[in-house]
Amino acid sequence: NEEYTGRNRGLLMVYEEAHSYLPRSERSSYIYGYARKAVEKIYKEGRKFGIGAMVVTQRPSEISETILAQVGTFIALRLTNSSDKNNVQSSAPNNMNSLIELLPSLRIGEAIVVGEAINIPSRVRINLVEPRPSSNDPKLVAGWERKYEIKGKHYSNIVKAWREEKHIKKGE
Repeated sequence: NEEYTGRNRGLLMVYEEAHSYLPRSERSSYIYGYARKAVEKIYKEGRKFGIGAMVVTQRPSEISETILAQVGTFIALRLTNSSDKNNVQSSAPNNMNSLIELLPSLRIGEAIVVGEAINIPSRVRINLVEPRPSSNDPKLVAGWERKYEIKGKHYSNIVKAWREEKHIKKGE
């Protein structure tokens, strides 16, 4: 009967925006190289000490291959880049390519889950947090679609500002 040498309570380490400091490249700056090596060690040996790890990234193709090789489950939201999609596809069973092909068309809150944590790779809906955090992307297209009415007196001010390359204050 072996004595348990790990933690009494598991610890999950979350690496948010991991592509910024856990790069695939060996030639990255020293500080990122140290971070990558430390996290690689946690991924390889952490389980025996009750330590789990979660990598959160928008660019799985930019993450260290050693780290990705240790990932047991992928929860992939919308991915449009083919190299990122290929990273998720490589962890899915061969007959699940049609599911992976959905990645670019997923809606907000939808994900493809593949790996040890789920019996069958699946498309899932993730409940949105209420109240929503104030971290929404700007709605650029909605702003561009707004109809503006330019009155005669404002039109000349706009043309003058363009020619002089200056900003127009609201109400001018």
